[in-house]
Amino acid sequence: MRTSKVLKAILIVLGLLLIGIGLWRLFDPIGFFQNSGITLDDKAGLLSEARATGGAVVGFGLLILLGAFIQKLSYTSTIAAIVLFLGFGVARLIGFAIDGNPGDGVIQGIIIEFVFGLIAVFALFKYREKS
Repeated sequence: MRTSKVLKAILIVLGLLLIGIGLWRLFDPIGFFQNSGITLDDKAGLLSEARATGGAVVGFGLLILLGAFIQKLSYTSTIAAIVLFLGFGVARLIGFAIDGNPGDGVIQGIIIEFVFGLIAVFALFKYREKS
């Protein structure tokens, strides 16, 4: 990827956002889900699944953030952002189609995930090295 302040800013914002959201889900899964209007039971297995996803999101966030500072990681970081944000967005749309309306909080999340995923797609096409 070509060096760019805009690309760097995109990766920093997306990385920090994912780290923050992932840490929230990891350490306070009940509060995290309540924010979207979802009641999460305090059963150990369910909480473990919620926390595991939070940990994975933190890991992706770190990778994306590192891409802002390590040139060799910027391409991989941009792809990771696309996969994570659009992957969550598409999965939620599938859930919407199969399970019905998940509520306003989740719908807002879907929109945000697609917006950030498309920003990462923009960054990929704008700043990738032409071969």
